[in-house]
Amino acid sequence: MSLRSFHYIPLNLILICLFTVCELKKTENEVQEVIYSNSIRALSELREIENSYMEHLNNYVSSLQQEIKALRIVINSITQNDLDHKMDRYKYVSNLLYSFGLVRRAHEDWPKLNSYLRDEGNLIVLLEKTSKLVNRTPNAHDMEEALMGMDRIEHFYDLKSSDMAQGLVAGQQLGSRMSAPDCMALADYLYKRSEFGRAADWYRLALSVFSKPQNNMAFKFYAPKREDLRKMFVISRLQDGSVDNLSGYLKELYQDPETPLVHLRPRKSPTAIELGCRGKFPPGPQLVCRYNSTTTPFMRIAPLKEEEISRDPLIWLYYDVIYDSEIAQLTNLTREEMTLGTTNNYTTPDRVSRLFHFKVTDDDGGKLDRTMVNRMADISGLDVGNATALARINYGLGGYFQEHSDYMDIKLHPELTEEGDRLMTFVFYITDVPVGGATIFPAAKLAIQPQKGSALFWYNLHNNGDPNPLTRHAVCPTIVGSRWVLVKSMLNYEQMFKKPCYK
Repeated sequence: MSLRSFHYIPLNLILICLFTVCELKKTENEVQEVIYSNSIRALSELREIENSYMEHLNNYVSSLQQEIKALRIVINSITQNDLDHKMDRYKYVSNLLYSFGLVRRAHEDWPKLNSYLRDEGNLIVLLEKTSKLVNRTPNAHDMEEALMGMDRIEHFYDLKSSDMAQGLVAGQQLGSRMSAPDCMALADYLYKRSEFGRAADWYRLALSVFSKPQNNMAFKFYAPKREDLRKMFVISRLQDGSVDNLSGYLKELYQDPETPLVHLRPRKSPTAIELGCRGKFPPGPQLVCRYNSTTTPFMRIAPLKEEEISRDPLIWLYYDVIYDSEIAQLTNLTREEMTLGTTNNYTTPDRVSRLFHFKVTDDDGGKLDRTMVNRMADISGLDVGNATALARINYGLGGYFQEHSDYMDIKLHPELTEEGDRLMTFVFYITDVPVGGATIFPAAKLAIQPQKGSALFWYNLHNNGDPNPLTRHAVCPTIVGSRWVLVKSMLNYEQMFKKPCYK
């Protein structure tokens, strides 16, 4: 597979696809790993699995209750006819009638009862069904991804752990709260990452929401032990501080969790991306909003609403460019139809990350794909070619894309000389994201919040073809909502007679 075959796919998606193909070749005889946490679409499937599991479990409980009722009848029939069942066993069998009844029951009743218990066809079927569902549950990697997403959300948005535990996230009350096991799982994750101060916060929160289990089974399955939470809190504080302050740490343990812990290590200054995600960028330039009616003849008939976001880099935002019926088709994908997206590219060479689930149409696509590409041509006035190569992407729990560039820089990669670098990028927002999920340009100090039906369009290169580093961008972690985007890039040399030379 050559880069030429991915003629119009953005750089990051090219490498995602190449990486995925290689992995599929290596594992074609193995079961593909399922990761749910990296897309809301996949998480919705996991929720469906849980609903099925609970339905089978309820049916299993109902069947058990019927079995118990039947067994109670058998037990009562024996005890009612055996008024002296608590009698000394030797005295009991000395009674002729008791002895005979004992032998008869042991010979006739017990085997029948045992056969009845073994012949639990309905129960066996239900257990087999639940076992199949359990085999589809998240693995350790998936759990790690979910914990990483929660960590990102707390860290990127500088949230109070006590607010998150109570369901208050970035000013949104989510209507649910975190349980003691939830808090402890996040605390353990942070501890392993040497985030001892934050881990201590979560251990204390787990202790504050701890409720005593109603029975031994609940204790075994759901509840951490109080002494373990206390111990891990103190150990976490000691990892950051000194044993001389042990008495102070013990006092902190019993404080209101709303009371913030004293930082024992200097806090790192927030990065430009984190500031952007927190809404700390200064207000952008007050540029122009207009109806674009000039790029193509069709736009004279049906002009589009255009907002000029920035002039360096050149960025525009177009509104109401996708219909609801088109969005329904674009997002009508199952997890099986999508691929787990990972990065291992030129712009982030030091790490490989699972990011999202995506689907790329790398041929001429269908009618809808062709329609969307033609709409890009109307917006940009550029030559979109014959291939569609659209990438549909869905982010998951705390979905995030680290800072990267869509250009590659021909000076560093001369193999691109024939076709040119990535001139521009289109990002269609096909869902609203109420909280989080902004597209961030850290160097330009710009943040664009996704709005359903809008499209972001920018040039990655200067007029002379050199990369514009101000176009390096990232995606903030998604807090509330399902972030669906449609992405496409175009190559530079194909547009040499089309692209205006903006000043």
